[in-house]
Amino acid sequence: MEGIREKRTQYEEKEWFADRSPEIATARNAADRRQMIAALETEDPPLYGKFVEDLRRADGETQFLRHSGRYPLCGQGDINVYSVFAEHIRGLLGRRGRAGFVVPSGIATDDTTKDYIQAIAGRQELVALYDFQSGPGLFADIGHARFKFALVTLGKNVGVADLVFFARDVSELADPLRRFSLSAAYFRLLNPNTGTCPTFRSRADAELTKLIYRNVPVLIREESRP
Repeated sequence: MEGIREKRTQYEEKEWFADRSPEIATARNAADRRQMIAALETEDPPLYGKFVEDLRRADGETQFLRHSGRYPLCGQGDINVYSVFAEHIRGLLGRRGRAGFVVPSGIATDDTTKDYIQAIAGRQELVALYDFQSGPGLFADIGHARFKFALVTLGKNVGVADLVFFARDVSELADPLRRFSLSAAYFRLLNPNTGTCPTFRSRADAELTKLIYRNVPVLIREESRP
């Protein structure tokens, strides 16, 4: 399950101390927590040393992701490890290769990953993206009642992307009324300002929206503002 769970590189003191020192994790506020952590240097040197070590490691990882040049699409802002994972896979993809992986659905819809979805859609590398909500038979044991994840397949020069959103069961992927396709041009037409992936519950919704946008374009394109 770690392969699809959201995890940010930014260090979370509350999370780190949750099991190691619940008293610090549940401090009244951040100022109190910092004082309690500082006191560990004399009260519990081994725990304090481990905290400092992990803090430095996390900072080093963040610096690498931001400044190494290996992750220009996702190594920015509030970095989430799953998005960097997705970008790494894209970088390994061969000219005739295919890659499939499971990540949170935010890879297609979040503002922090819009550069990634723009790149794979715009360069015709998105073969398919199937969005699910966790439940019985679908990662029901991860503890998130409404955790959304996606099955993503990448390739080269695929033309159009095959998409399904809001699925609750694998059988829904075979439903022609649920599946729809979008070319790179439609990604730009439907979401020119956010650059994220358009989401629809059915093929009919997608086709109707495409028809509307072909005839009545968006009122404001942010990139054309003075």
